[in-house]
Amino acid sequence: MTMLTDTVKSRVKALSTRAPAVFGLTALYEPSAHFTFSRKVRKDFDELARQYTRWTLLLGKYGGRPAMQTDIQGIGVASRLEIGRLVLRERDQQPQLASAFGMFRACQDHSLASGPIDRILTYVPRADENAPRRETLRRAFHSTFGKECAFLAIDRDQLEIGHCVAYQSLVQFLREDGLYHSAHRGRIEKLQRHLQQEVGRYENLRFFVRPTAVHGRIPELAICYTGMEANQMAEAYVQEYTGEMALFVTGEHVEAERERYVELEDYERASRRFGGLCVLQHDVVRHLSSAQVSTLYLFFDEQGQPEVDRSFAWQELFERQRHCEHISLGTRNSGTSLSVALQALERKRFIAVDGDEVRLAPGFEQFQQVSFYQLGEFRRRHG
Repeated sequence: MTMLTDTVKSRVKALSTRAPAVFGLTALYEPSAHFTFSRKVRKDFDELARQYTRWTLLLGKYGGRPAMQTDIQGIGVASRLEIGRLVLRERDQQPQLASAFGMFRACQDHSLASGPIDRILTYVPRADENAPRRETLRRAFHSTFGKECAFLAIDRDQLEIGHCVAYQSLVQFLREDGLYHSAHRGRIEKLQRHLQQEVGRYENLRFFVRPTAVHGRIPELAICYTGMEANQMAEAYVQEYTGEMALFVTGEHVEAERERYVELEDYERASRRFGGLCVLQHDVVRHLSSAQVSTLYLFFDEQGQPEVDRSFAWQELFERQRHCEHISLGTRNSGTSLSVALQALERKRFIAVDGDEVRLAPGFEQFQQVSFYQLGEFRRRHG
């Protein structure tokens, strides 16, 4: 039997006391009908991959060597690049991740992928509850791309990197007492349909809405547009076909007071009272189904205030569900539906369970209603 020296034993012991961090990163590129993963492209990619290889002693996507694959999407080809990282020391995490992001960007800049980066997925054990790892990912992304990012929790170990646009607090959405009100949805949808039908007429114009809060009433909404100069012909067409009076504002004014002006699509999304909902919890975006959103109303009092300091028994929540107008008629008397919704809300950290009692999670009043955009989608919308 080979005897280990004291030096080797001490190094092995030092490594065993640390918790190695395993990162799996995947970049999905926009498809292209003109891209070919030719012999020259493969040769150039292999040379670049050798510069970014960090051996991990693992297999597959965690192997440390970048691997490029292609997928057929419609009439085009889309590239997928996978890189794994095994980091033993915490101080090395950000440089290692930044090198992986650098590989993603280098393939894009040197035309070794099918197109610009469309999505980035990360695989980190228990990523949805590990704030330090997410902060490391955020710093590495910012150092490489020069932009802030947000994380969408897909499951416990998988996050997607993107950008989010915040609208209002979750409490304001549930009470519908913020700037985004469903009463204006008809006006917004009518204007959107007209703009889509007359694309050429408004080619150089951008339309916004400017909501204004009115105490105790539905917020007022003004339709605005920007361009090189005021376009009286466009204003006349908008008024004739939609009944809306469009106001001209300069682009400089919109940028100076950007928080007051909302794009039509963003207002339409934020004012929806159907479907799921994206919520920003501290630094993670999670998606709630319509049934889970409805269950949150059980934790509000008769005045529409969240009872954040109160704990509820399951039976009390069930009685509230039977008389809650926000719960669909088909599930109001279903205890199974309530249990499934509560389990999902606990898993997504909207409620906390202590024995037989349930309460809203700490910081619930700070949760924000947002829209999450994938990297490519955000770039196409906002440039």
